[in-house]
Amino acid sequence: MAHLLKKVAVNASRMMSHPDRLSGVLLSLVACAAIFEAFQLPFGSVRAPDSGFFPLSLSILLLIFALGIVLNSFLTKSEPPKFAARSWNIVIGALAFIVYAISMPKVGFVLATLVVMLLFMIGFGRMDWRRASLIAFPSVLLSYLFFVQLGVPLPRGPLPF
Repeated sequence: MAHLLKKVAVNASRMMSHPDRLSGVLLSLVACAAIFEAFQLPFGSVRAPDSGFFPLSLSILLLIFALGIVLNSFLTKSEPPKFAARSWNIVIGALAFIVYAISMPKVGFVLATLVVMLLFMIGFGRMDWRRASLIAFPSVLLSYLFFVQLGVPLPRGPLPF
């Protein structure tokens, strides 16, 4: 029995040795959970979609792409991931978005979005501050106006708008 368990563990380890295979399986699990949750909502129809139409459609698409990643992992050779100093930019970017989401209710949509856009464009995009400002200020202003027109409640923060 111990020999059989060891053989199963070795095969499972080999099966998940490809990074895309592992990420595809995890993404498939997330998609299945999302599909399960989306089934709890009323679907409606294509002509008259209800609240579950969009989440279920996206969840099914996610599952299709995840299974495509898993299938592709069997067709391609695995290359070891190459980490460099720039790889930390992913972690820093993720942390920046977490801080953005946490600070937005107090700071407000306009200031939080402006700061995160400037940090990303100057820090990661290597833009000078003038060019980044010429892009960030109108982008934030237009997105704010667009969301307000749609009736989306945005946190104000210390600004009057």
